[in-house]
Amino acid sequence: MVFSQIGFTSLLRSLGLAQGLLKPAPGALDPNAPQQSLSTQATTLPQTSLNAFAATLHDSPASVEVLDSGDCYVQNYTGPSLIDSYSPFDPVKATIYRYRQQQSVNLGSWFVHEQWMTPSTFKCSSGKQLSEHDIASGWGSTTAARAVLERHWDSFISQEDFYYLASIGINTVRIPIGYWSLGPTYCRDTAFADVAEVYANSWSRVKHAIIMADQAGLGVLVDLHGAPGSQNGQPHSGISDGQTTLFADPSNVEKTMQILTFLAGELSEVTNVVGVQILNEPKNVDSLEDFCGIRNVSSAAEALPLYIHDGFDLTRFSRYVGNRSDFVVQDHHSYFVYTSADENETASDHATDVRSTVLNDLDYASRTGHRNLVVDEWSCALAPQSLAEESDKGGAQQRFCTDQSIAYSSAVAGWGFWGEIPIDRLFRVCLRIVFALQLT
Repeated sequence: MVFSQIGFTSLLRSLGLAQGLLKPAPGALDPNAPQQSLSTQATTLPQTSLNAFAATLHDSPASVEVLDSGDCYVQNYTGPSLIDSYSPFDPVKATIYRYRQQQSVNLGSWFVHEQWMTPSTFKCSSGKQLSEHDIASGWGSTTAARAVLERHWDSFISQEDFYYLASIGINTVRIPIGYWSLGPTYCRDTAFADVAEVYANSWSRVKHAIIMADQAGLGVLVDLHGAPGSQNGQPHSGISDGQTTLFADPSNVEKTMQILTFLAGELSEVTNVVGVQILNEPKNVDSLEDFCGIRNVSSAAEALPLYIHDGFDLTRFSRYVGNRSDFVVQDHHSYFVYTSADENETASDHATDVRSTVLNDLDYASRTGHRNLVVDEWSCALAPQSLAEESDKGGAQQRFCTDQSIAYSSAVAGWGFWGEIPIDRLFRVCLRIVFALQLT
């Protein structure tokens, strides 16, 4: 299926991509901004299948009574019985999963909430109503918060969604989790200690997500999106206080290493797990590479690919990865919407940059790092100013998307789309864009 320019333009306009909310947080890429407190080929899919899939998309999980009544009443919730056993480890299939070119989407706000993606779960949250902890400490009680979150985990994404992803050529999903997702034991002596029981059944849901992906033939990158003390002070790390205390606090570093050790032990012999991402979008501190030291403390980690986000320093970490002989992959996120410089460029200029400077920089970094480089967050979002002077705004945005898709498909070992709109639309937009651009 190939979208005409008119059809693609209409899609972008109707879904408001140009005005989408931001991910990561504004200022994350601007040093001058104030800091805030088994197939490898796509397959065709009939248009009717897209329409049928749209009808299955899930609303946010809070009960109808909560949404309609205006209060914070939460019905008791008992989740379904879940498959909790991974398939027997197949080292040959695991090698295919881990080495093939990744065509991925991010399943954001499933286990790490972001207010703009799942606003109903924040309706009765506490504090600044921005982060996971605000949900867990809200809703009147930990029992109610647990019911809200468990209902969300069980309904937000289904087995049918994974089958759909596989059917159009997506072969991997990136699943952000927080340290709290591992359960109460890993919440001790952290910001989540007082709400630990909310997460008594969370790890079983993460396991079930991996199993559902496996049943659809999809690889999974498990991404530690939130670490104890926070790696970046942003709400998507689980807290709303704006503080980054991970790197300066030895106890938080030790807790993070324990978490990574658990993940390596749990996942190294899960066939469809392509790797573990050590930290998401951490501050670019000198000690960042030290977290790869998990190789030295965990025998399970020796065989598991480790993904390390570069703190938006492409050059530093491509050299670091290039100097290693083990399976370490650099993750670089690519956005064009957050800085004043981004706003001052037109969509056409951004597209030109992608075809030239961005492509060349990624290609050089990829070769420096033995091609162990992925762009596991990118989107079609542009600042309104970037589109203001374009006579054909939808067409300009389509070209920008197309050029990104070409660059990331040719220069690096994989990519993962992140939408700037709620998750139900994320699937529709992301998958149509990815497939359309593959055939352009």
